[in-house]
Amino acid sequence: MHHSEKIDHILSNLPSDPGVYLMKDGGDAILYIGKASNLKKRVSSYFQKKNTDAKTEVLVKKITDIECIVTDSEIEALILESNLVRKHKPKFNIRLKDDKRFPYIAVSLSEEYPRVLFTRKVSSKQNRYFGPYTDARAARNIVSMTNALFKLKTCKKDIPLNDGERPCLNYQMKRCSGVCTGIISREEYLDLVNTAVHFLEGDMEPVMNALQGKMKTYAETFQYEKAAQIRDIMFDLQKITETQKVAVPIGQDMDYLDVLLQGNEALLVLFEFRKGLLLGRKIHVFENTGLSEARDIVRAFIVEYYQGKEIPGRIICDQAIEDRDLIQSYLTEKASKKVRISKPATGEDRGILDMIRKNIEQIAADRQVSQFYRSIDEGLLELKSLFNLKEIPEEIVCFDISNLQGTDAVASMATFRNGIPDKSNYRRFRIRGYDSPNDPGMIHEAVARRIQHLLNEDLPLPDIMVIDGGPTQLTRALEAAHAFGVTPVIISIAKRFEELYYDAKMSPIRLEETSPGLKIIQQIRDEAHRFAITYHKTLRGKKLTGSQLDNVPGIGVKTRKILLEYFQSLDIIKNAGIEELKKVPGIGEAAAKAVYDFFHD
Repeated sequence: MHHSEKIDHILSNLPSDPGVYLMKDGGDAILYIGKASNLKKRVSSYFQKKNTDAKTEVLVKKITDIECIVTDSEIEALILESNLVRKHKPKFNIRLKDDKRFPYIAVSLSEEYPRVLFTRKVSSKQNRYFGPYTDARAARNIVSMTNALFKLKTCKKDIPLNDGERPCLNYQMKRCSGVCTGIISREEYLDLVNTAVHFLEGDMEPVMNALQGKMKTYAETFQYEKAAQIRDIMFDLQKITETQKVAVPIGQDMDYLDVLLQGNEALLVLFEFRKGLLLGRKIHVFENTGLSEARDIVRAFIVEYYQGKEIPGRIICDQAIEDRDLIQSYLTEKASKKVRISKPATGEDRGILDMIRKNIEQIAADRQVSQFYRSIDEGLLELKSLFNLKEIPEEIVCFDISNLQGTDAVASMATFRNGIPDKSNYRRFRIRGYDSPNDPGMIHEAVARRIQHLLNEDLPLPDIMVIDGGPTQLTRALEAAHAFGVTPVIISIAKRFEELYYDAKMSPIRLEETSPGLKIIQQIRDEAHRFAITYHKTLRGKKLTGSQLDNVPGIGVKTRKILLEYFQSLDIIKNAGIEELKKVPGIGEAAAKAVYDFFHD
């Protein structure tokens, strides 16, 4: 593998210590960050000829410089690698995508009297966040349930209340502990918040113990109303925990996770069990994963995620991750307890991972639908702006021509309504005015016939008419429209550079490959082309079928029609014996023999 003298010099001077390496391009931008137990061996391996990994091959071609940071241990290198990737977001590293669009549950510890809230923004380091959730309704339900269980403050009233101010409706309905009234102190309220946090963490044992202790204290001090409130909370919690359906070893803390690669993104879903109870499902989206494997994503996730999260005793996944022993040692040291990363070992493990897989597939399908419609909306808005339309285009049509040296020429018209194919309004045209190749002229005919039909039927013109072709085809389409005294928006798309022509006399419009507006134009162009080709093949097939039977001596048009209607296929007629042919009503022995002899001589 060829590389520069500068790289050779860097490689020869690398230390054999553990550390982190930063690979850079000619503009000093960081392309990739990795860690190594031996920097010299690891970095040099990228430049060996035997390296056939596609991602590595693309990366190495761009490297012009390498920076190394030596660390005391491989564990330090592991942590530094994760922190630097998060900071610099290199192009070739897997990155956890910003998932702020997902809902979270926030405990507003930044407030004097914290609340449990639904939010889509992770904005304060003081607050505690749970999530993300894909199901906003589920997140809202958990918020409502938590507030109801622990009688927490949900209003924005200042505490204490102003003179003459009444507590909110929730207090009057006994849904709030009434901290604003002074019935309970701030310390007692904060105890409730702390218990609610344990509940959201899934740590039920200390929750129940704390509540039991409070209820006993209130009862012993004759505060029966407060004791009754705590009793009700405990009763509701018992009902919730009894509905837990997923069987895992009692009292154990475990995380199960799986990943699905989808294009340049990856979805990772984690099921979190604490004290044997399923706390919830968490979804993480990674970007820049087109050249990565599932095990790479799982490894990157585990290293980054557990730097700021509670570490369970077991992490179960299907992937055999690189550096498993090293990462286990790091997590064990960080958690001050034995941590194992393992494959499923029991039927229960397998069942939970299967359940996660179903979840991932459903989430992926939901995201695809959501992204599809989001892209359409963005594309239609872009086309509205690009072509100065008064409204978002509702109906877009596209014309295409298909012919073979001018013979059997057909035009097709595909229709998109609100950015989606409307196949009930696709149309086909047999070209009448040309028997030699003339795409611009055929476009003129098809557009003219369509506009005439719409005007005759008093129907509206499409918001955008697309022509498959360049400025010449566009000019003829515009001429067809102007002949009727109408001026619809007509554009053409030239396939070579995917350029758009809005005015044949002006320079073409070149949109980015990722443009959602261009994607809509390309999709309708491809649909029109497919529809035209299909129609053209059908006509040619019928013509070829007819022409072969035309050459059979001794049979006429009526006999040919009878044979095709009976057998439904020329191939079946070719392979039929004389006796089979004679069975056809209206076909005598002479005709049957003539057909058989023609195809078998």
